[in-house]
Amino acid sequence: MTAISLIKPWLPSHFRVRPALAIVFVIVLAICMTWPGAIAGQSPIKLNIIARLQPPSFEHLFGTDEAGRDIFARLIHGTRYSLGVALAVVLFAAVFGVIYGAIAGFVSPRIDTLMMRIVDVFMGFPSLIFALAVAAALGRGLGSVTLALSLMWWPGFARTVRAEVVRLKEFPHVEAARALGVKPVLIFIRHILPFVAGPVNIRITTDIGYALVAVTALSFLGLGAKSPTPEWGLLIRDARPYFGTAWWYLVFPGTAIMLCAAASSILGDSLTARRSK
Repeated sequence: MTAISLIKPWLPSHFRVRPALAIVFVIVLAICMTWPGAIAGQSPIKLNIIARLQPPSFEHLFGTDEAGRDIFARLIHGTRYSLGVALAVVLFAAVFGVIYGAIAGFVSPRIDTLMMRIVDVFMGFPSLIFALAVAAALGRGLGSVTLALSLMWWPGFARTVRAEVVRLKEFPHVEAARALGVKPVLIFIRHILPFVAGPVNIRITTDIGYALVAVTALSFLGLGAKSPTPEWGLLIRDARPYFGTAWWYLVFPGTAIMLCAAASSILGDSLTARRSK
């Protein structure tokens, strides 16, 4: 259960955020990731000390930072870094987790138990502390962040898929396929994967928002992108000293992260509601 799902029942119907709005927002994000230069219209790294810490205006929609760089341009270009890494983390974790969970669900109970104990070991560590340790060991950079968070994320997918495989492999059509000598890989692809795809898609949709927060958190702590990369967590890190005099520097990147996480949660809740009908 997410924070959005707890709040929604208490809101009047005309104030509830419709999934359609979240879908439109996601489409806008996809356009920004694909054509950031055309949307932003300015360079995200061009310095202009004369225009440093300028408030929002027609020339600079979201104002400028301490080096005179356009914050709107940095946010738009930052979608490729922050959202791109979040997507990579979730997709890498989903692929490995689905394969691992499928194998665990199909093999003998003894091997299944051993494989799931490995999952328990990974899930036993505090997730953010584990990611911090791995990222620090690998060195600063978005590649290190991607690997660290992927290692933290895959056990959840493995548990989800393994539970579905254990349940579905006892169904009559699956047992019939096994009796006919169909290979386990083909059984999974043809008879189990269509039923597993629903829970996996829901988890992917919901986890993208959480992954985005984790990516920006690691960059904020100095383990992610390096300046002058227009990554959202790095923008917030650089904006801290100027919040008292340049509120826009911190507010706009923070709002972007919040809206993306909310859209992910809303779409995940919508998919869950549709599947439960």
